[in-house]
Parts: sequence; structure tokens; C-alpha cells
Amino acid sequence: MNILLVSGPCISLKEPYNSGIEAFIVSLANQLVSQGHTVDVVAGETESDAEFTLINPFPGSTSDKPNFFRRLKEKRQFEKLNVDSYDIIHYNMFYPHLLTTGLHAQKPSLLTLHSPADKKRIVAYKKLSRRSNVTFVAISDRVRQQWTQALGIHIPLIDNGIDINRWPTSSSRSREYLLWSARINEEKNVAAAIRVAKHMQLPLKIAGRIADPQYFEKKVKPHLNNQIEYVGHVTQCELSRLAKKASAYLATATWQEPFGLAALEMLASGVPVVGFDTAVPPGWAHESVATTASPHWQDLVELVQKSHAISSNTCAAFASTMTSQTMTSKYVKLYRDVLRQDGIRGKAMPASNHAEQTAAQHPQRLQ
Repeated sequence: MNILLVSGPCISLKEPYNSGIEAFIVSLANQLVSQGHTVDVVAGETESDAEFTLINPFPGSTSDKPNFFRRLKEKRQFEKLNVDSYDIIHYNMFYPHLLTTGLHAQKPSLLTLHSPADKKRIVAYKKLSRRSNVTFVAISDRVRQQWTQALGIHIPLIDNGIDINRWPTSSSRSREYLLWSARINEEKNVAAAIRVAKHMQLPLKIAGRIADPQYFEKKVKPHLNNQIEYVGHVTQCELSRLAKKASAYLATATWQEPFGLAALEMLASGVPVVGFDTAVPPGWAHESVATTASPHWQDLVELVQKSHAISSNTCAAFASTMTSQTMTSKYVKLYRDVLRQDGIRGKAMPASNHAEQTAAQHPQRLQ
């Protein structure tokens, strides 16, 4: 198949990634290529040795918040992109103006839902859900339940996965410190990890992009010392090296984490996960994942103590059930299902009636 993956204007697919979505796009694209498909990716930049082909139809765009005129320019630029050669278009980021523009091409399309069902996305995606040529996909059961309720349609589920080879397990690793890795802002709640480490008198290493400088200045910087260390915004390779000496990974997000890719990477590395229920998918019921329904950091202390008895191999075994290879194979199957359904619809009615009738009889809408 010829596949177009769409991220958005100015999106960097170079490490260190700004979020898990960029990591997902790169992993999926590489796996699709390894399975014999041709893959182009719409983004601002990528690594020079990427196995897929980068396409940037937005020259001159900046990372600043777009205004009306910038969005209009981007729509026109995206319209000029020749999509005739692609079998399917797979969108991944929240750019409604690009989605509506791209759907005019009447190409079978997928939209992976990486984010919770907030108000602005619900408004935008309700309009799109009436289109017959777009299929929504959820990355976890938590996300699927939220979006099924918001949109009233059946949404397929394909759990995220990681390349296990990038996260080797070291059974002989030393356990020297606690580890925390995510965007640094209030909802990711690194402050709770700092309190746990200080209370238990354990070293803590903090990795991640400073998404909220004010939060970092108030909640993180005053606590940095020889015990509490901020190691910066690191690459996957650097994070893997940090994991080799970590005793536990603290998952402290207070929002409903859509998936928890960083936690899965740590499990693959042999590091047990300790955190709040909000920080990992509810379906992760396994001895290597110790969580609490309590929102208080004090309730993580006992879980950290118990996590010392969990072996690296136990953690890695659970992570091995969620690989990028399995994820990609499921996407390929869904691509083919979507193409088959699109072919059936195309034969069943004249092209002039296609849009009107399928809008009224959307194949995803619940009865």
C-alpha cells in the first residue's frame, strides 16, 4: 500500500520528541516500511536516516500559534498536495483545518485519537464523524470510551506499542534512583514525584521537556540538588540508559492519561511502574504496575517500597505484549478493511449520490 501519515505544520520528528505522538508516528512509519509498504509523512522535519519519506507542504510556517490567515494559507498549501497516488491517508494530530481540507479529496482516511475528549475536539470531530470517508481509531480503551460517548459512534481500538529492541532489559542492573519522564507541567505532576523522593530520602532523576516554564520555576527548580536532579529533555537512547539504574518509574499524571507510552517504555526496560490510576490505562492490571486511586503522593510511598521485589524480567514480559510490530499489523488490517468498505460503497451507488447518502447512513454510527 501507499500510505500518507499526516502530523502537521512545523512538527519535528527529530529526537528528543516533544510528545508521545511524534514517537508513535515515527514508530508506525518505520514499521510500515519494514512490512513492505510505501510511506510518506507530512511533517516539518525528521531524522536524515528516516526510512520513510518526509513531505513538507508548509514552507515558511512557524511553530507560533496559528491565526486565521495562517490557517487559510496552510489549507491552500495542503490542497496542492497531490494525494492521488495514496491508498489511504492517516491523520494523527489536531489540525481541523487540514482534516476538512484533506477529506475533500474523497480518499479513505483514518484519524487516530491520541487525546481525551475535550470540548474543542468534540466540536470539531462531531462534524467529521458524519463523513463516510474517515474512520476514527482509539489508542486505549479509556480513550475509546470517552470518544464513543462524545461522538455516539463505534470506534475501533488499536493499543499503542513500542519497539522492544529500543528498550533493552538488563537483568543485572543496579537500582540507584527513582525516575520520572514526561512533559514538565502541572497535569503531569512531577511535584508529586519530588515529594515522594524527598520523603523516602531517595535520589530522583527528572527527564522531559519544560512545557510550562512557570511551573518548572515554582515547583521543580527550588528542589534541585544532589538528590533531585533534572537531566534535561533527553532522547530515547539517553532515557534507556537512565532506565538501567532506575529502581522504579513514577507515573504521577493527574489527568486521564490517554495511554502512557513512557511507562510502557520503562516496563520494557525492566523498571516497575508506580503511580496514580490516572497515569496509566485501566487495563494494565499486572504485578509490574502498582497504582492507587488516591490522588495523594503519600500513598505512593508504600507502593515504591513493594516495587523493589518486582523483577526486571516480569516487567519486560508484560511490556512485550504491546509491541509496535503488533500495533502496525493491526493498522494494516484496518487500512485494508477501510479500503474494502470504501470499494463496496463506491460500487453500490453513483458518485454523485455518494456524499449525501453516506452522510445520512454513516457506517460508524451506533444504532
